[in-house]
Amino acid sequence: MNGQAEVEMTTSRARYSWLLTMQAIGSASLLSQCYPLYSRLLDDPGHVQVYADMPIVTVLGLGIALVQSAHWYRVFKVALPVRDAHVVLGQLVLFTSRLAFIIASALFSLVLFRHLPEIDFGQHWGGYVWRGLLLLAVLFSVFCFTTELERLGLALRGQERTPDD
Repeated sequence: MNGQAEVEMTTSRARYSWLLTMQAIGSASLLSQCYPLYSRLLDDPGHVQVYADMPIVTVLGLGIALVQSAHWYRVFKVALPVRDAHVVLGQLVLFTSRLAFIIASALFSLVLFRHLPEIDFGQHWGGYVWRGLLLLAVLFSVFCFTTELERLGLALRGQERTPDD
């Protein structure tokens, strides 16, 4: 490898690491809100919940923005910098990706199957729409992060190659 290629690879790894870290921080902030919401929903099933107060919405909004911006920048601008296979590490990354999505999916399932059928959408339908869209945005953001981890895990196992291979 010549000097220029080494510099480019180091830069690519640094950019990828930074973007993956931003996605991880954003996803962690989203998932940190899932447990308290999940507990509250389980404590009072089938009733209208008013727990989407401003601090929670702010954390969710910032987490969504962080994950989405880092994810899409990575997809269009930064290639996976993995060159060598690390099978065990790849397997652990794949496990982490599935676990993160299970946590977010549990909250979505609880809302969809337990709370949605019980809600009277009569006069407050606007509040339900924005909460539903917020929940979908959280789920989609966690999905984007988990697909990024899956790409990385497969690359570490040697099953996905970068475009320049």
